[in-house]
Amino acid sequence: MPSRNKLVKRLKVATLPQDLPCSGPVTHSGENLTTGKSHGNKPDGSSLNDNTAMKKASRLRYATWNIRGLGGKEEELDKTLNENNINIAVITESKKKLQGTKETEHYTVIYSGVDRHIRGQSGVMIWIHKSISKRIDHYKFWNDRVIETRLKTQRGHLTILAVYAPTEGREELNEEFYETLQNTLDTVNKNDYIMLIGDMNARVGNNKVANIVGTNGEATLNSNGKKLIDFCTFNNLKIMNTFLNTKKFKNLPGKQEGTDQLLTTL
Repeated sequence: MPSRNKLVKRLKVATLPQDLPCSGPVTHSGENLTTGKSHGNKPDGSSLNDNTAMKKASRLRYATWNIRGLGGKEEELDKTLNENNINIAVITESKKKLQGTKETEHYTVIYSGVDRHIRGQSGVMIWIHKSISKRIDHYKFWNDRVIETRLKTQRGHLTILAVYAPTEGREELNEEFYETLQNTLDTVNKNDYIMLIGDMNARVGNNKVANIVGTNGEATLNSNGKKLIDFCTFNNLKIMNTFLNTKKFKNLPGKQEGTDQLLTTL
């Protein structure tokens, strides 16, 4: 089994204010996080530049991690997330089969994967720290690439969509994925905040697209990136890592930079 140093190498975290769940999320290596008020409605009272509000707000820490197969890593993963004070983590490519929930030492885990008779592949999980797990309102398994979870917050409800998109070049699977993701997003309560977290396997470039793509991203744009930009345009989502200086976010020991992407409806 890989050493813990190798495990933490792919994890990157950020702190978000608990009562402003639409600012400052972080992902790694093609992974994406979408947050904010549904259908483009901007939350009242604060913004990413409102440092005073940020400092006053109680905070949650989020992470996303492509684990390349969960087998034998649960105990180490639980320890790593807890030691880094992660409240909510989305784990992608878990390769864990079936759907369900389980308890680790520090987390309530909601997972969705393929049928038991299919070779282990894809798979997505949401790890919610037990200190806030009582806030879970409901959860829904859409398929082995999308999970929906709704939590109560100080300012209403927060819907988290945990996602794992197919890799570049798998056109039919990608079309199915985005169709499911759109159907999922369309069912979310119109008053909810939304966080879409996971690995979209997309590179969106750094050519400015008004309110969608900023200039702080990497230069590469691929087919999946174009799909993601179209999806963001249709749903009024902003790819936040292309607007923010992600170097300000905390990296765990051994972390290597990747194509981090953050989406928001701010």
